[in-house]
Amino acid sequence: MKPSVLIVDDEKVICDGLSRLLSDSYETYTASNAREAIDIVHANENIDVMLCDLMMPEMDGNEMIEAIRSDNKDISMIVMTAHADPVRVCDAMKKGANHFLLKPLNISQLETSIRNAVNRKTLNRQTAIYN
Repeated sequence: MKPSVLIVDDEKVICDGLSRLLSDSYETYTASNAREAIDIVHANENIDVMLCDLMMPEMDGNEMIEAIRSDNKDISMIVMTAHADPVRVCDAMKKGANHFLLKPLNISQLETSIRNAVNRKTLNRQTAIYN
């Protein structure tokens, strides 16, 4: 089974483009807002990585990260942002994001970040089995 990636961005073109880009190597899910992403995570306990925008209407990325982290400690979260506001990025990391990338995305950096997140999660699962 392929690792899974949830892409959360209020810009449909970003969700669709990243989904197409990643679909050969990953099972992809997309959400256009935080509420939809939370529902997807609750319905699919096997989400390995979440790519999420920080700036979204209604509920921003930081609120979404906090809501998901309260129930799911295992998912790796990578924040994508066009606004490199250090306060918002630090807040995201404090709430549970594992990494952040600046938009426009560098595809090679994105692929490396996702691969590292999946490898880290696999290693954590294996370590838990032996402990």
